[in-house]
Amino acid sequence: MQLISENAGLLSKPKLQKAAVIIGVALIVLIFISTLTPKESAQAPPASESTAETEQRLEARLEELLSEIEGVSSPKVMLTLDSTEEHVYARDSRSGSSSSQDEGGTQGSDDNEDTVVLVGSGSAESALEQSTVLPKVRGVAVVCGGAQDPTIKEKVVNTVSGVLGIGASRVYVTY
Repeated sequence: MQLISENAGLLSKPKLQKAAVIIGVALIVLIFISTLTPKESAQAPPASESTAETEQRLEARLEELLSEIEGVSSPKVMLTLDSTEEHVYARDSRSGSSSSQDEGGTQGSDDNEDTVVLVGSGSAESALEQSTVLPKVRGVAVVCGGAQDPTIKEKVVNTVSGVLGIGASRVYVTY
């Protein structure tokens, strides 16, 4: 208690009061500025793959899977995609109407505004991703040992079409 009463007299001096106010304002300004600066994210978003990279990755995974089927040996897969993955961004649509009157009567017009939703602030703004549409598989060719057996060939066709979600007519298997 005695310490508080001794130091209370210090704040009654005009110079110390001004210094305390200046320090307080400076701290508030620093806190405000720190909220404006962008913070680095702990994990950077993955870079989009090219079509060739996606095809190679899927081919390698399919080859590994097909080699596990009994009777299939040395599978080689070639896969073609229609396009790369596509990012769909959230959009904000605003519509309004206005009317004006002239000599010929009343005329109306509709104004539609469609903008991409942005998140973040300042230079750290980025579009809000709503979903990612994966690339569509155009077709698959498989060359493997054991494909001369119709049962093995059917297993390969069913495996590839099931994994990729495509019809059996888009899968060609040979030996």
